[in-house]
Amino acid sequence: MRSRLQKGRRSVAVLATALSLTWLGANAALAAACPTVADPGKLVGAFPQQAEIDEAAAAGITLTYSDNPLFAADVAAGKLPPVKDRLPEQPLIELPYEACGVYGGTLEGTSRAPTSGTSDILSWRQTVLVRMSDDLKTVVPDVARSWKWNDDYTAVTFELRKGHKWSDGQPFTADDVVFFFEDIIQNKDLSPNTTAEWGVNPHAKAIDPTHVQISFDAPDPGLLTYMATSGSYFSTFAPRHFFEKFMPKYNPNADADAKKAGFDDWKKWFANYYQKWHDDGTVTAAALEVPTLEAMVVEQVPDTQQRVFKANPYYFKVDSSGQQLPYFERTHERFLTADLQVLAILNGEVDFKAQGNELENYPTLKDGEDKGHYKVQLPEGAIGTDFAFNITHADPKLRAVYSDLRFRQAVSMAINRDEMNQVMYFGLGQPSQALPADTSFVTAADENYMIEYSPDKANALLDDMGMKKGADGFRTFPDGSPFTILWQYSSQFAGPEFVKLMSDYLKAVGLNVNAKEVTSEATRDNSKAGISDINMEWDVPYEPTLVANIDLYVPYYSDISPLFGVKWKQWYNSNGKEGEEPPDWARKMFDLAKEWKTVLPGSDRYMEIGRELVKLNLENMTIIGTIGALPKPVVVTDKLHNISAKLGTVHYNFGYMYPYRPDQWYKQ
Repeated sequence: MRSRLQKGRRSVAVLATALSLTWLGANAALAAACPTVADPGKLVGAFPQQAEIDEAAAAGITLTYSDNPLFAADVAAGKLPPVKDRLPEQPLIELPYEACGVYGGTLEGTSRAPTSGTSDILSWRQTVLVRMSDDLKTVVPDVARSWKWNDDYTAVTFELRKGHKWSDGQPFTADDVVFFFEDIIQNKDLSPNTTAEWGVNPHAKAIDPTHVQISFDAPDPGLLTYMATSGSYFSTFAPRHFFEKFMPKYNPNADADAKKAGFDDWKKWFANYYQKWHDDGTVTAAALEVPTLEAMVVEQVPDTQQRVFKANPYYFKVDSSGQQLPYFERTHERFLTADLQVLAILNGEVDFKAQGNELENYPTLKDGEDKGHYKVQLPEGAIGTDFAFNITHADPKLRAVYSDLRFRQAVSMAINRDEMNQVMYFGLGQPSQALPADTSFVTAADENYMIEYSPDKANALLDDMGMKKGADGFRTFPDGSPFTILWQYSSQFAGPEFVKLMSDYLKAVGLNVNAKEVTSEATRDNSKAGISDINMEWDVPYEPTLVANIDLYVPYYSDISPLFGVKWKQWYNSNGKEGEEPPDWARKMFDLAKEWKTVLPGSDRYMEIGRELVKLNLENMTIIGTIGALPKPVVVTDKLHNISAKLGTVHYNFGYMYPYRPDQWYKQ
């Protein structure tokens, strides 16, 4: 349905306009008197904190649109169309938390390095077909206006927004969704393994420009939850009009053109521009060329010092007074070491920081609030450090030790979790075994499984394995040869303080540890090769992320950095033709995970499978947990508005700040 713009009224290009049937002023001050989350008035949509244009019309509300002054000169010069022609005919209306905002300014952020896993910036700008609301339970429309499942959850049809455009002004249609699935995901030259993320072989079909159907070979009722949580880092669409020139299917001269452009072949030419991970696509000069639907577009060539984005003139959302979002002109991200990040926050140079903020810095950050003109929130729901011994180690002697359940049980009981909670987390956490967080089928007994601190029991188990102590007090392999755990860790997943404390606990029961800090890339390479003793990159799943991707809770637990069991999964997926046969307990987990993907979340069978997976993981001590229920420091400048007064869990698996709608933040 078209937005019913009132005829004869001039669009106010710079100042915020008001809702026409209630707010008729033409100045930014009146924009504050707009429907908000706290006081939505008549503007109540089917989904929380947002509404569609036809829902506004049904309530007797008509919007007159205005846009960011950043675009005024280009509009006046004819380089950009007026805002009403840049927006979709069916924009998404966001109700701000506090008030309709004021345009202008730069949102300042920081991370340690490009694609380091410490950047909040992606969650400030990202867009997907559907997203997670800030209750972290409800999936709501985003790029898509609506969706409808078939009866057996093997196909879902999305309705897109009529007139939606890419950042270069070209139409975004169902063909762009089909292109992603059929020409990228199903293209074995480009994505030999990508379909594994989708579980049950996806296919896409354009019904018309604004309707696209995605179907599967088996039921996939968790698809939308996947898209809105851990899958939110990957688009389910791509600009066909831009990418088809790289592909022989559309351009017979693609290989020749690739060589002219300096690439070996069309695949490498394509890969220079396409990255499935949103953030990877914004770290090279190619980012200046690739169209996007995100709130911000790359403005200048990124370097080792910074990234700069500017507002997308074709962004598809407006606030409840008709102002096109986002309010900021730019976002700016500086790459700083962890220590320099803390200093920048204390100096008031950072507007928001969550990702990569360590709890150990909380006292320092809290003490600096007044001087730095910011506040530190402590949302609950984070989890302390977990780790897993590589029980499918490439070295047969190490595999024999690490795959012995007694060894892993001994390590769990060697950990003084109460002391760790006090020393590392100021007593703010809760000792716990490694488990999915905030999950309906996890019990208190599960959380307390074998977390008793008992060096005596740990020693007895190691003695029983035949790992005797030598004259130096350290244990040997059962054959009497020297035994040492080589713990290569990345600070992205564990700080040196944690590794030092854990090493002391292990040494206290005779297990020698050689700890060495390496890069995240090195830990991932070693885990994939099966040569690391300890792996740590487990994205602790929450219930929505389990619904979305149960593979997070079965071997190999992480696609990017497997904990163990890669060859087990190969064996299972190939019906025994590849890899190596897993033990019965792992095979049972694979069977349960396969069934889980087809059952309706919340059903009796869903609960049964969830409880059984918890039992199998605990009894086999697949991942060893330390502390749960930790708060996470989140720094918010006093100048920033429309931040939720009480943030829920801020975590990778929910897209960090994406559920809290950073596109409606503003500074004043």
